[in-house]
Amino acid sequence: MSATAGQGANPPLIEQVQVGMEVHDSAGEHIGKLTYYRIGDPTAIDIEPMTDRPVGEQFAVAMGGHREPNVPPPLLNRFLMTGYLKVDDKRRLKRDHHYYALADQIASVEGDVVTLTLAIDELITPYE
Repeated sequence: MSATAGQGANPPLIEQVQVGMEVHDSAGEHIGKLTYYRIGDPTAIDIEPMTDRPVGEQFAVAMGGHREPNVPPPLLNRFLMTGYLKVDDKRRLKRDHHYYALADQIASVEGDVVTLTLAIDELITPYE
């Protein structure tokens, strides 16, 4: 089953993704695998208590890690309201290299492949 953003697909494309899917950029270049996604909440703001977060994320923060999404603070509320994907880039030698894309940047979902509307160099990288 496939759907594209321009066809007014129902349900929204982000609801069709699954962890482990391959992710390609707008040129068809393989970026990596989808490791996490969050469906947006138009009323979301970043005042959620950590108890509402997945257990793995709570543990990571307790061990000195970061909350998801790990994006610059000015973008955080947009990511929570719109929804987002986190892609693990296995092409890099770095152990922890990721990209983020907003849910509205999904062009299509076909089989086990998510294609984005952006080129790989336009994607957001984790906030340092």
